[in-house]
Amino acid sequence: MTDVLAEADEPVDNADRAAARLDADVVPLADPPGLPERADALLAGDDARALHRGAPRVAATPRRTTVTLGGEAEVVATELGAPGTRGATLVLVHGIGVSGRYFAPLADVLARDHDVLVPDLPGFGRSPRGGQRPTVEDMAATLRDYLRAADLDRPVLVGHSMGAQVVVEAMRQAPGAASRGVCIGTVIDSQARNPVRQALRLARDGLHEPLRANAIITSDYLRAGPLWYTAMLRPMLGYATEEAAAQVTDELMFVRGQQDPICTRRWQAELVASAPRARGVEVAGAGHVTMFTHPEEVAALCLGETP
Repeated sequence: MTDVLAEADEPVDNADRAAARLDADVVPLADPPGLPERADALLAGDDARALHRGAPRVAATPRRTTVTLGGEAEVVATELGAPGTRGATLVLVHGIGVSGRYFAPLADVLARDHDVLVPDLPGFGRSPRGGQRPTVEDMAATLRDYLRAADLDRPVLVGHSMGAQVVVEAMRQAPGAASRGVCIGTVIDSQARNPVRQALRLARDGLHEPLRANAIITSDYLRAGPLWYTAMLRPMLGYATEEAAAQVTDELMFVRGQQDPICTRRWQAELVASAPRARGVEVAGAGHVTMFTHPEEVAALCLGETP
């Protein structure tokens, strides 16, 4: 896979040099042919099978489960995996305003040989809201409670956008609870921590993403509602991911799409430089929702395959 990925593995004390290396090594990649048609089924959303309908490679039927974590916290998740799966379980954590539905292409690939859990964080997707607006720290604590309730032993945590913040924070709170963390399109760039800049970057990215991805994300935004989305912006914008990553002693991988305007190359290099055990990988030809458009490449990274 060296022809589609570029890796930043320079000494972590020089973010600028790491960014320059990425700029030199990226090899363009056209959008892969045959983007999974099953992603269209995500817009229906009411049937537990809708997350992965039309995916014959996944032998087991997806299951929807609800876990009550105490108090008002409740997490609804989709679980899938083929019979005889092996290796670590993977937990996919979504970003702000959306649900786990946009992980469908990646989850389908991972579920060929692994158990995959796709929870909706409280207040998003099918999981009900609690009584108060959660912080990133609160959501990470909820994720940790969910992992314990699911009796998972050192799973691989995969987070996208705000979900990457949640993964970093969960690993900071509980060293050793996860085998590794994979952070895709991580937010928030230290040089763009205001809602206007983020909105402009999000709009730019929407022009690059495929129609199916935009449709799924938009429908989830509408489901969450503008008030809840706006309320969640403040904790996301105020969370210093690079400072938390500096306290994570377990392995982190920061993944960005080559054309992602939200997680910039400079910001990815800063994250890699901040964490004790981190590397950065760039997926050529991808935007912010890299795991949707390039699931095979991202799956290989989640499973620890070296590009």
